Amino acid sequence: MKKIVLALALLVTGLGSLTAQEFNRIPYNPEIKGLVDGWYKFSIEGTSFDVEVSLGRYVKGNISWFDGTTYSGDLSGTNLSGRGTYTWPDGSKYEGTFKKHQMHGKGSYTTVDGQKWSGKWKNNQKNGKGTMFDSEGSITKKGVWQSGELVAEK
Repeated sequence: MKKIVLALALLVTGLGSLTAQEFNRIPYNPEIKGLVDGWYKFSIEGTSFDVEVSLGRYVKGNISWFDGTTYSGDLSGTNLSGRGTYTWPDGSKYEGTFKKHQMHGKGSYTTVDGQKWSGKWKNNQKNGKGTMFDSEGSITKKGVWQSGELVAEK
């Protein structure tokens, strides 16, 4: 019984650490391959799409998940890829580049209370030169990040 409780606790803790961006996926729709190039609106598995389809793949558009999370920008099939804006249900958002469904490249993450981090990202983590701002727009930290941690302050 203790092992079951421990396993459930670990599962709940693990799920709690996921961001909405990591949790929400773009459902696969086999009918996309047969569509003529153009813009389409539809819903699949609680996810609403207003997207452009080209050569049987999503290429850009707007996606809304059942939990209130939204994405607007470039797509590569069922991945967020290219420039876009991802907004969580609490109002926090990331604006920048994505690669294979992850924040990757230049971008800014703004919390619901107005704090902001702007700089380089790699695999959903701050990685490279970046600047942290408070809700008033004043710089609080500036430097180089690696795997989400500040390693060299400027």
